[in-house]
Amino acid sequence: MSNQQLLPCEELYFAAVYFLKIRSKKKNILVCQMALQSCSSSSWGYLEPLLSIYPKVLLSKPSYTFGRNPIECDISLDSVELKQHEYFVHLSSKHFILESKIEDGNNRRILFHDISRNGCFVDGQLIHKTKIFLRNNEHIISLALNENKVYRFVRLNGVFNVINLDERYMKCGLLGRGSFAEVSLALSHITHARRAIKIINKEQCEKQIGPGFSKYLYREVSIHGSVDHPCILRRYEVYHERFDLFVEMEYAGGGSLYDRINHSYIMNDDEAKFIFYQIAFALAYLHRLKIVHRDIKPANILLMSNDKETIAKLSDFGVAKYVYASSRYLNTTIAGTQTYMAPEVQFQTGHSTNADVWSFGMTLLNAYVGESIFRLRAIRSINSISNNKRELKDVINKTLEKNTYARPDMSQLLKYPWFRDLICIQRIQQLIQKQTGKYLNDPLER
Repeated sequence: MSNQQLLPCEELYFAAVYFLKIRSKKKNILVCQMALQSCSSSSWGYLEPLLSIYPKVLLSKPSYTFGRNPIECDISLDSVELKQHEYFVHLSSKHFILESKIEDGNNRRILFHDISRNGCFVDGQLIHKTKIFLRNNEHIISLALNENKVYRFVRLNGVFNVINLDERYMKCGLLGRGSFAEVSLALSHITHARRAIKIINKEQCEKQIGPGFSKYLYREVSIHGSVDHPCILRRYEVYHERFDLFVEMEYAGGGSLYDRINHSYIMNDDEAKFIFYQIAFALAYLHRLKIVHRDIKPANILLMSNDKETIAKLSDFGVAKYVYASSRYLNTTIAGTQTYMAPEVQFQTGHSTNADVWSFGMTLLNAYVGESIFRLRAIRSINSISNNKRELKDVINKTLEKNTYARPDMSQLLKYPWFRDLICIQRIQQLIQKQTGKYLNDPLER
């Protein structure tokens, strides 16, 4: 099959789009939407090329063979650009097979079969002349050599049953689940860009929050949608259905900071600065807008990639709130996660934006000492930080000041020496400009 040929599912999609453009009657639009949903539901996977010289592949047939031979393979890896690549000589005429099998009624199993002379790597594991099942939502596939990372396999699993969403996205794997919400990965039909779709079950939400749950949902999506900062996860569209609320958001491919530090991972000074500078700038931005987040913790800091130096984004505005009056101590409701909760929140003595400073300090401490020490000793774990990191200890001690009057606000905290590493700030600026086209404003420049 030529790289320019469309797969059957793609043909169906583009035919539906064309049909929608030229016919506007209601019944014809409905037929088009059904065609789009059929396209989503029949596709079981997507191969996203990590190198542009490889073709994109939307997987809908039961089996695909990949290799250099254009006659014997469904997807031929023989383009002019690819032939000029240094790893082309290591590819076999038939290199690997991807199969989809339905078992036990509706259970889909995806099989990866290496048939090459040099082997394949799946998530860094050598696969040579053998078969394995792809069990996760995503896998990285390398051909011949582990460093030759060619594809990201993304599992697809149905539709969202929301017309506006299903017209644009295919539903992929589950990213996370809470007490009344879950987040799924979505893949664009046209651009193949990835999004995260938060699905909030209104019935479960009412059980958890009470009859006035709708105002909390409205506050979350409205506050999140009103902010625009390169270190805050973007919220796109919101779709109201009878039983569910769908929130379309930016996708963070690197997972959460919690995931990074939970696997016996302790950050060095440069890596921690790179992440926490960004979150500090995001919080300073929110506080200037009189918004208190109230749930700063490692699980709510998302990373855009698995690289050590990556863009970090603040997420989850479920308990965020505006602070309208001049007094700093207005809110007396308990909100957030207890381990990271400021004393004035826990004891309901009144809190405002400075509660985020405490939570920021606890999150910074967690990242430095690792999850196991932090869980056992909490604040006392600050003693395990090396004495030669005086500037870091000074920041953490100030953020964990129990007297909220003596605790610095985020703008004051950013003036401490640990935050004035100009080389680190410059690297952050360069990365954000390169990947987003935006400029990260230093609050102290204002």
